[in-house]
Amino acid sequence: MTYNSDQLFQMATTEACKKNYPRAISLTKQALVKSPDYGDIRIFLGRLYTWTDKPDSARTEFSRVIRVSPDNKDLYLAYGSLEYWESRPDTALILANKGLSINPRSEDLLLLKARLLRDLKQLKKASATMNQLLLINPKQNSFMRQRSEKLLANVP
Repeated sequence: MTYNSDQLFQMATTEACKKNYPRAISLTKQALVKSPDYGDIRIFLGRLYTWTDKPDSARTEFSRVIRVSPDNKDLYLAYGSLEYWESRPDTALILANKGLSINPRSEDLLLLKARLLRDLKQLKKASATMNQLLLINPKQNSFMRQRSEKLLANVP
């Protein structure tokens, strides 16, 4: 049976949920043969590489999406998270800010930015970013406030 790129992508996500990353990578690559500029699939491949400790391969995939589809909202969270986990907070902050220029109300990007600012010892900016996040989602206010307090412990 022949599958289209969406079907292969769905199969890859199922395999990733089972932590069968080699199979997920294989299916994702098959999907990209059919649709090489499908940004969401390429971002997923970058995430798979991130999860399997292949940061250079992940960067290659994320960089390709930047060239083809620089306004993809999910790209900057995935790429910024990789750089955060790879202890490259300056690079991750650039990516988070780029993502926020496209999607300024992204709670995930704001949280990432606050973490990065904390790691960079820019605690007042980290606190301001968390306050911005709390304003965006008042329904999550108590949950986010707890995250904020934990994240920004020891802020003067």
